[in-house]
Amino acid sequence: MSNESAYFIVENLGGKHALKDIKRELDALHGVTSVSVNPEHRLVAVDYDSSGTSYDRIEHRLNRLGFQIAADASEIQTR
Repeated sequence: MSNESAYFIVENLGGKHALKDIKRELDALHGVTSVSVNPEHRLVAVDYDSSGTSYDRIEHRLNRLGFQIAADASEIQTR
């Protein structure tokens, strides 16, 4: 088991409904252990077990939900 974190700056992050959708959808991915969304910084932070999911799968799920990823924010690590 390898715990990792992924941080995304999301362009079109807005409204409480969108925040709930992101949290619900990412929490449903096998291997995701926690999801944090900071609308002020447009940051989505995901902790996950890399044996259950991957950075690419999380990114794909965000894109499928209609959210555009502006940047990988791995260097920021702010929640």
